Amino acid sequence: MTPDAKKIRLYVPLIVLGLLGAVLFQGLWLDPKKLPSQFIGRTLPAAELERLPMAEGLASNVSRNTADFQGKPWVLNVFASWCQACLVEHAHLLSLAKQGQVRLVGLAYKDEGDNTRRWLAEHGNPYSEVLMDPRGQYGIELGVYGVPETFFMDAANTVVYKHVGPLTAEQLTVQLNAQLSAVNAASKEPRAQGATP
Repeated sequence: MTPDAKKIRLYVPLIVLGLLGAVLFQGLWLDPKKLPSQFIGRTLPAAELERLPMAEGLASNVSRNTADFQGKPWVLNVFASWCQACLVEHAHLLSLAKQGQVRLVGLAYKDEGDNTRRWLAEHGNPYSEVLMDPRGQYGIELGVYGVPETFFMDAANTVVYKHVGPLTAEQLTVQLNAQLSAVNAASKEPRAQGATP
């Protein structure tokens, strides 16, 4: 082996290690809560889901299609009774519900109806309604990584923002204000000529 070949063999592992270190070092500045979502800017997938009856022991034969929520901005919060992180954001969701500015719908992810009902009775129910996803099938369609996750929809059921992890009061306020401002701006736009009121 020539001296040049020995030098190359010596430097190759160092170069590979250096490149790997640079990639890992860059990852220190990435926000793990900003995971890409294929649905931002797209319509939320429509699905027929069972609605949670709030009285214990009642069987649910009522289902709801997520497409029914369009018409006004709304928020879909994916949660579970077994999720400890869901408690972190729950007080903020209760506060949001009291304000009444936007419809808040819960999606009980991989959870049993009785457990969800007990959890909501214990901690308070901020949701206008709770949809059940006991096997996580709809969560897979949404690209849910885990709970909690929150999807903000505009009036056309287009996902405008997705948040992974517990929401803070500030994040809720910023996202809702952005949505409501966009709706108000759209309602003030002049109608096209010939359009009926």
